[in-house]
Amino acid sequence: MKLLTVCVAVFSAAAFADYKSFYFQKAQEKKENRTLSKPYSNQPEAQIFVQLINPSDPKDTRTFNQRYFVETQYATNKSSPTLFYLCGEATCGGVAAGLYSMAEKLKANLIAIEHRYYGKSQPFSQLTTENLHYLSTEHALIDAANFQKYAMKTLGFNGKWVVLGGSYAGSLAAYYRQKFPELVVGALASSGPVQAEENFETYDRHVAQVAGPQCLSQIKKVTAQLELALKHPEELSLLKAKFSAEKLLTELDFLYLVADMGALAVQYGYKDHFCQLLDSDNPMEGYAKFTQEIYKSWGMNALSGSASGAVSLSPADYENDFGMRQWFYQSCTEYGYWQNAYHDESLSARSQLINPTYHQDICRRLFGIEAPTPTSQINTQFFAPLLLETTSQIFFTNGSTDPWINLSIAEENGNTTNSKLSYFTIKGAAHCDDLRSPKPTDSEALKTARKTFLKLVTQWLQ
Repeated sequence: MKLLTVCVAVFSAAAFADYKSFYFQKAQEKKENRTLSKPYSNQPEAQIFVQLINPSDPKDTRTFNQRYFVETQYATNKSSPTLFYLCGEATCGGVAAGLYSMAEKLKANLIAIEHRYYGKSQPFSQLTTENLHYLSTEHALIDAANFQKYAMKTLGFNGKWVVLGGSYAGSLAAYYRQKFPELVVGALASSGPVQAEENFETYDRHVAQVAGPQCLSQIKKVTAQLELALKHPEELSLLKAKFSAEKLLTELDFLYLVADMGALAVQYGYKDHFCQLLDSDNPMEGYAKFTQEIYKSWGMNALSGSASGAVSLSPADYENDFGMRQWFYQSCTEYGYWQNAYHDESLSARSQLINPTYHQDICRRLFGIEAPTPTSQINTQFFAPLLLETTSQIFFTNGSTDPWINLSIAEENGNTTNSKLSYFTIKGAAHCDDLRSPKPTDSEALKTARKTFLKLVTQWLQ
């Protein structure tokens, strides 16, 4: 395998399980970049490691360039530990901001690796269904192991390694520790939805519960108005214009967009503002106003998180944003994670038209995939072993307001049965908050999560 160096302008590494996480972090980093002593624009340059496209077949010699980032400023020698950060479903720009202070305390190296098929780490020039065949969790883990072995043997990172990630990459970190315990002494799985679930309707129930009865009632009024407008094209066109959603290809893509804006408000700390805007005789106006505010402050649009925005086959169209087409492919072939309406309408915040049939149609129209998502493969191969005491030294952190906690390992889920793992729910926290830059205003729970991880890592390294 060969190494090359390239220069890129990047922002910090991301932690996502859907596009909302990506744009939230991008907006947060834009704010933080003004005050950081080491702005994200000064992240280390990307380097290139040459990976096999199909590592499962020794006869297949095709390769692609995978980007990685190295920061050695805190390490003292070649035996210093390494924090190995796995990036997720978007362009990777380096290690998560919150890990710099951790590396300084541990006198550790920092390394981040970009996930195959995301950002600039592209095996093919077109994202056709055939070309996407090698995009899988198994191959992503093999990529990380191949790179780590090279870095230890050739680049001189000889100390102990700890693997970390957030959201989907948090799941990868947990799977990596389980699959390659000889390579890493421990893992942090921040907001990692380690259990695949095709019909992830509890996401919607969680949003409805956190929104509260009064706000949920207003959300339901908006949903009812939208469903009624489906029968009246002129009215529907006017409503789509309020949300700048004219380019969406289907009516249900529009309903999904609106539902996601409400989920976004609840998931990322805008609930009070969002619910206040809806608290009127015309909640649709407040809903549309909130959506436009998010577009402006987060740098996104109606296509950013929609199946309508995942039609292009060109990797370049996703290079600087969330890898929407690629993530839909993984959703269709591995994880599901479909955020459908909860079966009990009284506990649901989204239209009942957002259901398994809608998502099956997305897989069909984007990739020609007819079969249901085979989530049992992920759960049998990767999730189930995490519950056994043959797996150890993984720290699972989750935010209490984060709907993704429902697919993680947490006390709230009743699945913390493996005594060799550690778990912490951060009260009031959102998705992957513990990977962001520490601030004096952070809650005591968030500070405790970071202190607990530092204590665990110190023990693992000994």
